[in-house]
Amino acid sequence: VQNGYVAESGRQATRTDTAIRDIPQNISTVTQDQMEDQEPRTLLDALGYTSGASTTNFGFDSRYDAIYLRGFSSYYTGLFRDGLRQVNGPSAWYQNYPYSFEAVSVLKGPSSSMYGVSGSGGIVNIVSKRPKQDPFREVQLTFGTERQKELAFDFTGPVGDGRLSYRLTGVLRDAETPLDGYRDDLAMIAPALTYELTDRITVTLLGEYAKSTRGGTASYYNPSLGEASDIYVGDPDYNDFDNEQWRLGYEIEHELTDSVTLRQNLRYSEIDADLEFSGLYAATPDLGRYWGHYLEDSETFAVDTSVEAFFTTGALNHTLVTGLDYSDASYDAYYGGVGYVSADETDAIDQPYSGGQETEQLGLYLHDQIKSGDWTVFLSGRYDWVETTT
Repeated sequence: VQNGYVAESGRQATRTDTAIRDIPQNISTVTQDQMEDQEPRTLLDALGYTSGASTTNFGFDSRYDAIYLRGFSSYYTGLFRDGLRQVNGPSAWYQNYPYSFEAVSVLKGPSSSMYGVSGSGGIVNIVSKRPKQDPFREVQLTFGTERQKELAFDFTGPVGDGRLSYRLTGVLRDAETPLDGYRDDLAMIAPALTYELTDRITVTLLGEYAKSTRGGTASYYNPSLGEASDIYVGDPDYNDFDNEQWRLGYEIEHELTDSVTLRQNLRYSEIDADLEFSGLYAATPDLGRYWGHYLEDSETFAVDTSVEAFFTTGALNHTLVTGLDYSDASYDAYYGGVGYVSADETDAIDQPYSGGQETEQLGLYLHDQIKSGDWTVFLSGRYDWVETTT
C-alpha cells in the first residue's frame, strides 16, 4: 500500500499485511511515484537512494542487478519477485526492468526465519505491475543521448462486468552507451490478468517475455596494481551479451471464512545467456588480446502456499501465518576457455559443457503476531530441507 513516496503497509517481513511502522525491522520501499519521478534505467538505479544499499560496486555495468545490502551481496539468494525467490546462476541472471514493476521493497537485516537461506544483509522484493480497476493508458516515446530510441506502453482496466481486469506493459529500446560497441537494446512485454471467480476467490496471472542485448565487457585495462588507464578492454566487434528470459505464474487468494485466508503463489521462469567478452594482456611490443564465449541456461520453479488466520486467546489477538514454500533451481554452463587467435575463431568453437548445479529447497514456516494493548510480539520460525547436486 503506497501513499506517494511512502509505503504504508506490506507483507515483506511478516507474509501478512502489516503497517510498516509497526514492524520491528528496517524496511525501505521505492514506490511507484518515486520511480515515475526518478525514471531509473535499471533496478540498481531504482535503489540508488535506499539506505544500506550499495549499487555501484562494479561501476558502470548494466548487465547485472548486483545489489549489496549492509555490505553483503544479495544478488544470488536475496532477490525475490512477488514474494517468490528468484535464483540467479553464475552469469544467467534474471533482469528486472523498472517499467515492468510498480515497487521495490528492501527488508534489511535477518530474514531467514521467514525466507530461509537469503542475503545476509537483507532481501529485495520486486513487485510486478498488476491489473487495476481504474482504466489507465500510457504511451511513452523517448529519445536520448547515445542514440537512444525507446517506445514504452502500459494499459490496464476492467473488462466486461468488471470481474476480469487486465494489464499489458511493454518496452522496445534501441540504444548505445558511452562504451564502444556496448549496446543497451531491449524488447519486453508483460501481460497480466486478474479474475474474481467469486466474492471470496481471486486469481491473478503474471507473465513476461524479454530479450535484451547488452555489452559483454565493461572494464578498463590496468597496467599494474594501483595504476589505471583509459584503455577500454572490450572488442567493439565482439561484445554482445544476449539474454532471453520468460516467466509465467499465478497468485490465488481464497477467503475461506471472514478470519481464514488461503493463498498460493507459483512461478516458472527460464533464462538463456550468451556472453561474448574480450580482454587485454601485456605483450611485446603492444598489448595482446583474447576472446571468450560463455553460454548458460537457467530455470527456476517456485511455489508458496500459506494460510492466514485471525483469532483471540483471552486478552491476546493473534495474526497467524503458516505455510510451505518449495523451489527447484538449476543451471548449465558451456565454456572452454579463451582464444588468442581471433574473435571469429572463438565464436566458431562449439563450447563444451563446463558445469551445472541443481538445488531443491522445501521450507516450513510459521509467524504469529500477538497483540495486547499497545504491545505486539512477533514470533517467527522456519525449518528447511535442502539438496544440492553439482
